[in-house]
Amino acid sequence: MEPWLAGKHADLDPLRRLLACSLDHALADLHRWTPASPNAAIAFHLRHLAGSVDRLWTYALGSPLTPAQLAFLAAEDQGPGERAPLLAAVSAVFARVQTELRLLEDLDYRDPRPVGRQHIEVPLGLLLGHIAEHTQRHTGQLISLSK
Repeated sequence: MEPWLAGKHADLDPLRRLLACSLDHALADLHRWTPASPNAAIAFHLRHLAGSVDRLWTYALGSPLTPAQLAFLAAEDQGPGERAPLLAAVSAVFARVQTELRLLEDLDYRDPRPVGRQHIEVPLGLLLGHIAEHTQRHTGQLISLSK
């Protein structure tokens, strides 16, 4: 059963719950569809999922990206990789975001957050929704590549 139908993360408000369930759903699909020896394209999607969720979450918290995050971005297309460490990196980022979602208080989803190098302001709620949909998009691409 999909996480959102199974009652997971019921302690969260609907928008944060959507993101938490989306990450759970994506992670289950990634574990199911990632082959034993990921080629460069599949490894890219796994690295990009870990890196993009980390970066977008940093923006959601109202913080700028760190040099380490920018270096990770530059290395996302470094070629094939090993399944276990790639999935572990994604799992760690997703788990951190799900934990930190519970620590946020007094959220106004209309509050602007600067995103990207151009510091484009977007509402926090829209940014959280984008993390969920962007994660699903890349998960779907990985599944298609794996098939």
